[in-house]
Amino acid sequence: MAAETGVAAQRPRYRYALLTNGAHFGCEVLQSLLNLQHPPELLILPQYAPAPELTPPGREIVAATQHHQLEQLAPAIETGYAPASLQAQCASLLRQRAIDFILVACWPYLIDSVLIDSAAKAALNMHPSMLPDYRGPDPIAAQLADNQARFGVSLHLMNQRFDRGDIIAQAELAEPVPNPTRSWLEQQCARLGSKLFIDALNGYDAGWRPLRQAD
Repeated sequence: MAAETGVAAQRPRYRYALLTNGAHFGCEVLQSLLNLQHPPELLILPQYAPAPELTPPGREIVAATQHHQLEQLAPAIETGYAPASLQAQCASLLRQRAIDFILVACWPYLIDSVLIDSAAKAALNMHPSMLPDYRGPDPIAAQLADNQARFGVSLHLMNQRFDRGDIIAQAELAEPVPNPTRSWLEQQCARLGSKLFIDALNGYDAGWRPLRQAD
């Protein structure tokens, strides 16, 4: 679809919540949104900071580090939690805060319709591939394994099927990249995806033209 575009100068008047698990791609997305001066109203994590005695060995270090990274990036942004069993409570929080859009960037489980529908306008997922290619939980790893030279990011509506919602915007990175690193790709896709997201918010009133994905 569209190539990379510039971000509109004005701040969107819509409020959005960012749902992320704190993995590297999610942190890069949050950093990009902050750099573009479009912070989320709410930061939603899929679990509370884990207690070491209740977490498998090694995992508590990873989870605690992810929480710490997000807190360092956005200490002033209100944080909420949405473990799979508490999605209805999270949906109530989003409604209370009058959230217009949900943006998801790295999430460990299928989000229930009650949480998707809590956004007044739409719930969007930022996926670092050119959908419908490379659906799944780790698209960058899959593309690297296939020795791909071109990479991109898609912004799509969320529904009850993983990575199959209608595409609102997508774009490739500007140039083919020989031997890219995963970290660099996540950073570049996060930056490009954040611009697409802000452009989508700014263009919402004019009407989106979603593209249905092929199966």
